[in-house]
Amino acid sequence: MQLNVFIVGEDPVTRAIIYRLVKDYAPGIRIIQSLPARGGEIKSKIVSFNHLALSYPIILLSDLDTEPCPPIAKTNLLKGVTEVAPDFIINIAVDEAEAWLFADREGFANFFGVPIESVPKSVLKKLQGIKPRIEMEVPIKSSYYLTHNLIGLSSNDTLKNQISSSSSCKGKEYNSALLPFISSFWNPEEARKNAYSLDRMIQRIERLVKS
Repeated sequence: MQLNVFIVGEDPVTRAIIYRLVKDYAPGIRIIQSLPARGGEIKSKIVSFNHLALSYPIILLSDLDTEPCPPIAKTNLLKGVTEVAPDFIINIAVDEAEAWLFADREGFANFFGVPIESVPKSVLKKLQGIKPRIEMEVPIKSSYYLTHNLIGLSSNDTLKNQISSSSSCKGKEYNSALLPFISSFWNPEEARKNAYSLDRMIQRIERLVKS
């Protein structure tokens, strides 16, 4: 029996990651629709999303950004929700979804034409939790590091021009460059070894199918 779900992501990258993970780990799921929500809109619509999750499962992915750890980010996101629907699957990427792309270090280096030694590595981090967890160690916000540092090392001039930026904004064709990698070349099975927050999301999606 096919399971129908809605998804929520704050940008094209997070939504593409959800689609890819569902495809790889829960082929019995059919995504009905991606619900519109950009950045801060997720928080303002969280009560409505939670209400809809009483009828249909919802898979949500948001970035950690400035919060100290995923549990705190999730708690802050759910302010105004008195009881979370059992099938409201909330996931927080540490520190951004782009870090999960870096986590497939070899695949990322090959696709984007950057030296593998320049791709961030994973380390054990204690993000205000009891146990340290393995996550990617990126010196600055992952998307900024990609657009202002990492892609500058690329041997692929087309991708370099699409992604690089000299301002606080992302490159003008940022999504056009990243989405093909996510859908066809990114290896989430390899990436989950380097990102506990990604591994947890995969486990939640698998449990949703089995429940």
